Amino acid sequence: MRGTAGHGTEPTWAFPRLNWALPSLPVDSGGLACLGSLDRSRGVGRVQEPRRGASPGTKGNRLTVAAVVVSYNRRDLLRRCLSAIDQQVPTVDEIIVVDNGSTDGSLELVRKDFPQATLFETGANVGGAGGFAWGVELAIAKGHDYAWLMDDDAEPAPDSFAPLLKVVENADSAPGFLASIVKDEEGVELNQGHLAVVDPNAEHQLAARALGCLAVTQATFVGVLVNLKLAATMPLPHRDFFIWFDDAEYTRRLARNSLGFCVPESVVRHPAKPANPDMAGRLFYYVRNNLWLTKLSDVPAGVTGSIAWNAAYLFLYALRLYPTAKSKKIWAASLARGLRDGLLRSPENIMPGGLIRESGRTS
Repeated sequence: MRGTAGHGTEPTWAFPRLNWALPSLPVDSGGLACLGSLDRSRGVGRVQEPRRGASPGTKGNRLTVAAVVVSYNRRDLLRRCLSAIDQQVPTVDEIIVVDNGSTDGSLELVRKDFPQATLFETGANVGGAGGFAWGVELAIAKGHDYAWLMDDDAEPAPDSFAPLLKVVENADSAPGFLASIVKDEEGVELNQGHLAVVDPNAEHQLAARALGCLAVTQATFVGVLVNLKLAATMPLPHRDFFIWFDDAEYTRRLARNSLGFCVPESVVRHPAKPANPDMAGRLFYYVRNNLWLTKLSDVPAGVTGSIAWNAAYLFLYALRLYPTAKSKKIWAASLARGLRDGLLRSPENIMPGGLIRESGRTS
């Protein structure tokens, strides 16, 4: 979901089989497909009254939902995304566009063609992770109950929002997150880069089955509905990830404190990325963020789950990429930095409200 520079979740190449870290896992390793710093001086948040749709709540209680779209220099895709959200029935209560410093006319598009949306400019490219941290921050500050998170290259299929709400309405207790099925751009094949990870807990699966869902422990930010009451009790998505695996880490956290469901009737289309083994400077994020996922995991480590083992695995995997690297110098520097920062540093925990206080801005 976020493949442009400084803005992304899935790398545009084949993943190694790291079932301890990847946001989507191959079937034979336990994952099953479910049928920088902020420039505070430039950001402008345009706040409007949220639209009132017909969003039901758990067991009939009224709730509000904000669609959060993180955007960066993909004007035409953003138009398709916002149009698809706007056509959902029932409608979301508010659309929040978090722009990461676009220069391609995306801002003008939102202001002209989608004036009902709340446009929030970060003032710099803070990556997909930073954008979603701001999106969750703003949705909580505005008092919404759920946030429907996606990138600007996601396109919800018609009637993909209603099934998510139906599950929330029928659940005995509010789920931590609800994931849509992610398909390719044509809406035909499953998008292999965005497969939810099945929950092995039988009790959780029985609860999910009663709602027509599959219990999952991890999903990507492509049409995932996040429970903001739960989100308000824990740190925001880690902005320090910048790109890749921030969604895996965040949904894991939500699932540890509640249940995560995949809703087969809800479909979001997303372009499948072509394979490209040369990560260039992004190898840094790949290595570091995988190590951070290991650090933050609640799964008992053992030998093969230890940080040292995974660092060695990532080193060996990076060696396989060396022949295809156009710049050997960038490859070496990115690998070294990724290992160093992954082993010696950790992402900063920022609680909801922290970004607004830090920036000196209002929601």
